Amino acid sequence: MRWGKVVLSSACDIMMGQAPDGSSYNVNDNGVPLIAGAGDFGEFTPQPGKYSSAPTKLSEPGDIILCIRATIGDRNWSDKKYCLGRGVAGLRSKEGRLHKEYLWHWLGHAALELKGKGRGATFLQVSKADIASLEIPLPPLEEQKRIAAILDAAEALRAKRRQALKELDTFLQATFLHMFGDPVTNPKGWNMGVVGDLLESVNYGTSKKASADKKQYPVIRMGNITYSGELDFSDLKYMDLSDKEKFKHLVYKNQILFNRTNSKELVGKTAVYRNDEPMAFAGYLIRGIANHSASPEYIAAFMNTLQMKNYLRNKCKNIVGMANINAKEFQSIPVQKPPLALQQQFAAIVESVERQKAAMKAHLAKLDDLFGCLQQRAFNGEL
Repeated sequence: MRWGKVVLSSACDIMMGQAPDGSSYNVNDNGVPLIAGAGDFGEFTPQPGKYSSAPTKLSEPGDIILCIRATIGDRNWSDKKYCLGRGVAGLRSKEGRLHKEYLWHWLGHAALELKGKGRGATFLQVSKADIASLEIPLPPLEEQKRIAAILDAAEALRAKRRQALKELDTFLQATFLHMFGDPVTNPKGWNMGVVGDLLESVNYGTSKKASADKKQYPVIRMGNITYSGELDFSDLKYMDLSDKEKFKHLVYKNQILFNRTNSKELVGKTAVYRNDEPMAFAGYLIRGIANHSASPEYIAAFMNTLQMKNYLRNKCKNIVGMANINAKEFQSIPVQKPPLALQQQFAAIVESVERQKAAMKAHLAKLDDLFGCLQQRAFNGEL
């Protein structure tokens, strides 16, 4: 059966975040952990990096923290008190009227509708009125709990698949360290050189503006490289390239892409391009082509170790508010030079793991589709 809908504000208290005084920010556990936006979100609960000694708006355990700027609609559970910055809002269901787990799942279902209300030139943002005016179906409380329990069980299956993918990444990181040792201390005593010794050439990407309209080539931008070194093609733009530009700004299979600028935490993300068809790559990236002495999989895995991420965080310069490592600096990074046969052995392991990941991702995509259908039925009163 279909249930009547109510505006969200009648069943839920909505508290918009407010940025605390900048002088109160610290990284020394002084005060309350600060949630500025989706960058401080974990998978289900926050993972903030800063604190505020003079917090403004505070969440309570059991609240839902909703991102309201840029990545509108992302959400986390508040597992303790947090200071809510201006990029988030806190939602607290009214006791006896709205079950908080039901609200959690409905917010995931309503995320696209909320994003559609976003306004802003630099980045999209929604207001308290935008959130409050959303209409939520409101069955009896016991029915809300039943629906939430079904969706919880379905979500648990998806979470297990995501966790399995993470464990494969962890396995590759552990395998790298086992085979080659710590890339900073070099306990295995490999011959040392610099990254440039392993590369035939390096090249900056194109500065041409990309478009959402389908054109000759999809473009890999810095956001398409994940922190762990995956290529995520879920959000692509496109461009045309002349023959001269193709030579410089296309990436081909088994070449690497190095993210040269971003925040300090994200500079240095490195990925191996594994597709058969070439793609363009943006100017924020550097393309590296491995020479006969190196495997691209070895180079990328080396750059993506936690040890090298910490090294790059300390090495990069700050240019116009963004950390940066240029092509010359990239090539001068110290690197071990283990035997090519050992690098190739590692590359074969990576290839095997990537096949497993591809199968898991395909299964996860099916689970995501089924979960979307289940949500649709649940909030239409058909479950």
